[in-house]
Amino acid sequence: MFCIKSLIFLLLFLLPFQSFADVRSGAKNCSCGFYDAQSNEFFTDSIIVYFNETSSVPTDFVVEDYEKKYEKDWNAVYRQGADSANVQINESSSLQMTVSPADGIHLVNGAGIRTARRDIQHGSFRTLMKSPRRGLGGSAMSVMWQYNDTETAEISVMNTNDPTNAWVGTFVGGEFTTRSLGVNFSTILNASFASRNFTILGGETSANGSANPWEYVEYRIDWTKDFIKFYIDGNLTRTFLHRDNQGMPSVPSPFFFKHWSTGNRFTMEGPPSEASVASIGWVRMFFNSSSMTEKSREEFTAHCSLTDTCSLVDATLRGSTLYTDAATVKWKQSGHGSIKRMPALWISLICIAFSACLLVHAFLRRAPWWKQPKAIGHGSKSTPPSVTTETSSLDNPQAQNPFNRRSYELVSGSALTLTKVTSPSSSSHGDDSKDDLTIEKADPTPVTSVWGGSTHGGPSRPSSFRFESQGTTPQALPPHAGNSYLARDQSLPSFKSQSTLVTNSRSMSRNQSEKTIAVLPTPGPGDKVEMETVTESALPAPRMRPQPPPPRERVDYLAGLVALCAILVTVMHFGLTFVPGMIVPGAPKHHESELWAQRFISPFILNQMWLGVFFTTSVRFLVASYLKRGNLHDIAKAAVRRTPRLMIPVASIALLQYFLIDVGATKYLRYIPSITWSTWPYVTRYPTFGHYVSEILELVYLIPNAVPQITYNYCTGVLWTIAVQLQGSWLVLCGVIVVYEIKSPWKRMCYYIFCLTSHWYAQSWGSYLWLGLLLTDLDITYAYKKWLHERPGVYFPLISICWLCVTAAFSANMIPNWLDFSFTTYEHNIHPDPDTGEPLWNTPRAGYPEYFIPRLNGLLFAGGMQAIVELSPAVQWLLSRPFLLVLFPHIFTIYLMHGVVFWSWGSWLMVSIAERGFGFGINVTVVGITSYVVLFAILPVVTPVVEALGKDVTALVWMGATEKSPPRRRTLFPFPEDLLGRRG
Repeated sequence: MFCIKSLIFLLLFLLPFQSFADVRSGAKNCSCGFYDAQSNEFFTDSIIVYFNETSSVPTDFVVEDYEKKYEKDWNAVYRQGADSANVQINESSSLQMTVSPADGIHLVNGAGIRTARRDIQHGSFRTLMKSPRRGLGGSAMSVMWQYNDTETAEISVMNTNDPTNAWVGTFVGGEFTTRSLGVNFSTILNASFASRNFTILGGETSANGSANPWEYVEYRIDWTKDFIKFYIDGNLTRTFLHRDNQGMPSVPSPFFFKHWSTGNRFTMEGPPSEASVASIGWVRMFFNSSSMTEKSREEFTAHCSLTDTCSLVDATLRGSTLYTDAATVKWKQSGHGSIKRMPALWISLICIAFSACLLVHAFLRRAPWWKQPKAIGHGSKSTPPSVTTETSSLDNPQAQNPFNRRSYELVSGSALTLTKVTSPSSSSHGDDSKDDLTIEKADPTPVTSVWGGSTHGGPSRPSSFRFESQGTTPQALPPHAGNSYLARDQSLPSFKSQSTLVTNSRSMSRNQSEKTIAVLPTPGPGDKVEMETVTESALPAPRMRPQPPPPRERVDYLAGLVALCAILVTVMHFGLTFVPGMIVPGAPKHHESELWAQRFISPFILNQMWLGVFFTTSVRFLVASYLKRGNLHDIAKAAVRRTPRLMIPVASIALLQYFLIDVGATKYLRYIPSITWSTWPYVTRYPTFGHYVSEILELVYLIPNAVPQITYNYCTGVLWTIAVQLQGSWLVLCGVIVVYEIKSPWKRMCYYIFCLTSHWYAQSWGSYLWLGLLLTDLDITYAYKKWLHERPGVYFPLISICWLCVTAAFSANMIPNWLDFSFTTYEHNIHPDPDTGEPLWNTPRAGYPEYFIPRLNGLLFAGGMQAIVELSPAVQWLLSRPFLLVLFPHIFTIYLMHGVVFWSWGSWLMVSIAERGFGFGINVTVVGITSYVVLFAILPVVTPVVEALGKDVTALVWMGATEKSPPRRRTLFPFPEDLLGRRG
């Protein structure tokens, strides 16, 4: 009885150390752990398995069986699966893990095992593995520990589709899988024999003693709190130091062995075309356990010494340590709740609530359903601006003040009205508020000015009135640029007397008595303001006639064309993101309908050709005014306004996307390639704010054809077109000056042909811009539309030729779908190589052109379509439909924002729906509908901001460039300097 009690006591005493009692080195028990004499590392636990000594998978491992809904990989177009039937013990020597070919829904069933223990933290992990066989298609045999996407490290042996590119990759913490983080098989084969500090069992060597990576090779990972080291057959290939990488993995996790393939073209490629097998000879893992309690650790230290440990390099070690159920539980971070966060949280909530209340209050007060009092002439329902207001309207206090009026006209006689005095630039050189992105008719109606002469267009702003700020009494400024500002002692007697007459007449109409009006003249040297008495004379009451500025005439069919192009560009980008089989020839397809869409729909509406229309139409608003008047002032205005008009909104939206990407709005984008089978979408955050500034500046000065760096930090790569627009602006503005001076029509046409041909041969987007300039010149200078409509014998053949150009452009896109010939590729290859001058077909750059390279069929389409829109009344009617005109004011917002909507909301929704097991057809339909709903819903919010940043700020830039700033005044002007000092 005493012996039984003693045995029970001994077992209970040794219970904390039971995990060490099942590993032996010959007759020696390894209950005191394992020691590496060369690295001076000590580990308590081990898992040692020789698969040639077992007939089944040991209980230390769990055979995995799963099917992933998606992969977190930018380039994975297949999903991983694991089938337990693909894990087999070979009768002779190894554990075989098989990858099956992909099925119709891009699922690749591979094989995987993991340790039953999840408490592995730091250790030395060694395994003898054989690469997948060459020539069967790419796959990867990986050994890794992984807790989540960042707490992971792995060695992956990848055979690839081309055996010459086979390599071994070493990755830590979810690093991007680049070749610089691995070793090519050829390098391993040519490496000299390494002085190994661990046991090599069964590895095959080449003639020079180096390892043969196509056969069994020992791979090793050493993981401590200070470093992670990767070894291949005794050679240290990479060291990952904690001092240089604060995010080094540190948490307990299980260990995985898996054979898999996702079709990533930058790593393993594949998947295999037939069953591919990789093998594991043995596994020797020595590690520490996070499940060991502090008490057990102290008792272990007290009863074990270094001399009692077993050596890691002992080839006779067999067995694995025992473990409790606690070792199989997934590790979780202990919560560290702190009351210190609560004050900050409450302050944030109070601020948010206060801000929300203010916004709601402002919205309710300014809600459109509340009636707002409107002054006469401001477009109220009862008195529209076009209706004449009778004398009785003078009782309105706002109408009595001439400076509150929206517009005035001054005439002689008893019925007096006032005309608003426009700014110099607006009265003599057109409308300064004219938006660079607004399409208008080229010949605005002249408007008579109170100062004499005529003015083209309207005033700079509908309610603007310029005053001289040198005196305390507002004085209107004349519109002539040469006399815009008067000296301090000068005045405008004519206007002042007219204003006085109007004021007198108003007073007479009210009480027919004399009044004294305080008029503040120009201050004297002492800044003392004197009072001046003006006696009104009796005049009949004036008749007020509100004169609103003339409405700006928009060319509706061109507006509709641009809106249609913007929508088609978004649809193309949606297809490239979510349904590549509908856009890209040869891309994998989920359904047969995608193939037919790619053959019959994509060549017409889902291609790059519609971008060319943007470039040709943009030329009109740049050069129309100059071609009509020949005034260099119009060139100066376009040159000054162009860059801020485009870049201020672009920089602002890029900054917004910087924030959204940084907070993780696009984090699900990385998951969708395995669902959509598209590797086109990619975006990453800026490394620093300085990179953002640098890339914005690069976009301003970048010369096409080149891809700006911001393409990789912005949702969709549309911003490369901004560089084309900016650099093309200088080409067009200089070119139109030359064209204007060529008076002979045949010489001018020859010059156009020379420029078009030269730019086409040089593969420059300038060919599109010259084409747009030609069409604008024909319209404004030669009025070709009227001439053609009067001559049907010329009109119908010409319109037919234009349709033939459009048809030829479409045909160039359709031919590759049916024949083994690509006109686009052939046309691209005849152009010269910029570096060598040789035709491109003699250089490595031969082939299908990049998306940012102009193409001849795109040029034909842009010219033909632009001419058809200009000449065909039927097409003009179609493009003038209300739904297109409603979208036109928002085209810049749509162009800049559609990518972030697709890549944030769309990617999240697609992953969420896929996770719930719905089919791809339902998934992409829901994503498409909701994405466009979200896009259109944000337009009323974002467009005013974009317009304010672009249009209004640009107008201020031009005003600052052309108008002299008012003189600087003292802070207390017109009060004395000692105004505040005298209060003491």
